[in-house]
Amino acid sequence: MRVANTVDLKNKTNELLRHAIAGDPVIITLRGKPAASLTRLTEAELESFVLRHAAGRPAAAPHQGPWRYTSLRTPLGTAYVAYSEQGVGNLELADSDASFERTFRRRFSQPILHDAQPPDDLRRSLTAFFSRREPFRGPVDLTLVGPFERSVLEQLRRIPRGQVRTYREVATALGHPSASRAVGNACAKNPVPLIIPCHRVVRSDGGLGGYSLRGGPRLKRRLLKEEGADLAGLNFLYLAALSSDKRPPVASRYLERTRGQSRAAHSERQHRH
Repeated sequence: MRVANTVDLKNKTNELLRHAIAGDPVIITLRGKPAASLTRLTEAELESFVLRHAAGRPAAAPHQGPWRYTSLRTPLGTAYVAYSEQGVGNLELADSDASFERTFRRRFSQPILHDAQPPDDLRRSLTAFFSRREPFRGPVDLTLVGPFERSVLEQLRRIPRGQVRTYREVATALGHPSASRAVGNACAKNPVPLIIPCHRVVRSDGGLGGYSLRGGPRLKRRLLKEEGADLAGLNFLYLAALSSDKRPPVASRYLERTRGQSRAAHSERQHRH
């Protein structure tokens, strides 16, 4: 890491840029105090960088002090849930306490402690969520991700069970129709998969896309099938990729039919109960 003042920035711009591009960050000082920095930015990172700083939302202050966590057995394996006073902030499938703690600290650079007596309301919400497939009713703490990622994740919470959206549709709903890749990156960074259903977002070419929770695309397919999504018809979504501005009618008809079937199935389940 290098330190340069504003005079150096003016007179040695190319030299400082070479250092930054080579991976050696440069801190720029103004009147002896840090004022800015030069760091390497790849083309793959550019879209997320621009959207993150153009999101128009201040970054929320992360939880101060150790996070707490609990675990419970689920049909998917042992689920580990980290939480703060603001709500659930991370959900992972792991083999042991030590494995989860190590992953959490490495990913978020935050301390975490096991809670032998988690709050009763949290335990009830998690039990209902995993055993009875009820929507998670508790609060969620998204301070571990940036403003743009939060806006994406909040949009994903609106996708009903049994339905899917493409990365492009989510990006369009956010007002950034060309930001499909950035939406995909935000899904990959989702700290609370399952609770925020990033598995309901698929590729425009009909592919499922990736999934960050242990089990990957195979688990993503399983979750969508259990929720009643029409996976056999996802290849119709490929038609949406043929136009950058407007989804072709046949793809629109397919998506509306799928969503209508999902609503009908949900109504039937409610009637049975």
